[in-house]
Amino acid sequence: MPVTELALVRFKATEEPPSAAVKERLRAAQQGQSEYSKYPVTFFSQTEDSSFVYLLGGWESVEVHTNDWITSATNQRLLGVFAEDLSVEWMFHLNLDVLACIIRHPLEAPVVAIARFFVEPSKKAEFETTLAAGLTHLGAYIAPLTYAGGWRLDKEGEDEEYVLFTGWNSVEDHFKFAETESFKEYAKIKPLLKGSEIKHGRVEKWE
Repeated sequence: MPVTELALVRFKATEEPPSAAVKERLRAAQQGQSEYSKYPVTFFSQTEDSSFVYLLGGWESVEVHTNDWITSATNQRLLGVFAEDLSVEWMFHLNLDVLACIIRHPLEAPVVAIARFFVEPSKKAEFETTLAAGLTHLGAYIAPLTYAGGWRLDKEGEDEEYVLFTGWNSVEDHFKFAETESFKEYAKIKPLLKGSEIKHGRVEKWE
């Protein structure tokens, strides 16, 4: 089953933007993983804190990523190269084909909101139903930009986690959504959440 890899990495150096040498290594890592996985790899600089970067990639399965790629000589070499530049804060997989994100275009938006919703197992089904209804209102509001999301596969603990990617023209546009009637319908998921985290990112090509 195709899955999406989502990782958060942090620049150790305080310089901003990253040096030309670091950018070159990031492009090499992006190309290396994409060639191995046969899926696109996208970096997003977090707008709230530019020292953080999201990596979004695709794999034929979790096993291909964890058993084949992570232990491969190519990946180990790349990890060694980045040891002084970056640290991996977390990484997990979603039951989402990353190509769906590409086809449906949320990743092509000027800004992508990355929302992590934490849900108790007993409320998962109700959350799915309520979210599906709310997404019709969100989708209509952000059109022609779109959204994509999926459940976390490799959980920590008992709670479920759903990650939603939505495209926006700006962070301010996302905030304005909270003032609309459409948001009232979308916000019906709130009582079903144990917690949430929402950040924003912009596609980074390291040019």
